[in-house]
Amino acid sequence: MSGDGAQKERVEVDRATGIGDDGDVKLDPDFATAPALSRGERRFFQRVSNVLRFTDFMTAMMVMATFLSAYATWRTAQVTNLLFTVAERPYMGVEEVTVDSVDKEFARVVIDCRNFGQVQATNGVGRIAVTVDGKALPNENASADTDNFGIVSPTVPHRVFRFVPKSLYEEVREGRSRMIVHIEFDYRGPDQRQFCYEKLFSYDRRSADFIPNGGNDRCDGEIY
Repeated sequence: MSGDGAQKERVEVDRATGIGDDGDVKLDPDFATAPALSRGERRFFQRVSNVLRFTDFMTAMMVMATFLSAYATWRTAQVTNLLFTVAERPYMGVEEVTVDSVDKEFARVVIDCRNFGQVQATNGVGRIAVTVDGKALPNENASADTDNFGIVSPTVPHRVFRFVPKSLYEEVREGRSRMIVHIEFDYRGPDQRQFCYEKLFSYDRRSADFIPNGGNDRCDGEIY
């Protein structure tokens, strides 16, 4: 064999086996299809290459599955915490506002306050004012409008009374004046979070009943 032929054959063998001129083993990307290998050897190395590719693919899939599992666990924890936060808190509100009696001097307005949640409310304070044509009742002041509920257990009625002079109530009942009940609650849950409730009820002379007329649950003191 001539020198050029031997040199060419040696280069092809080195290329097929991954051995460079310096004796280091190198990975040829076309190793499985190198012309110096027999058909059986090429098939063997092709299978090895396919297995390695499949292993890389499975590794990537496992990494992705681990990430998705971690995200699902985090999201489940978030939803569970949200459900707990919504369910395990008090919800103070008003069952109804009525006028239950009228005597020679006053009509008695009754505000039925309740906790509609599943846990008790603490530090409950109510500010309930009755106005007629935008004016407070005679002899009423800010301190008289404040009621200290303290602890409010679920579903237990807490009735608050306001007394309207009969002459003013007659004007309201006949439609000559407008009466509005302003209700504000400040209270806390078991974890000491603060909650607020604000509601307006206006007297409707046609139904002789109080109807809702705006409110919100913000703690900024503004009723729309």
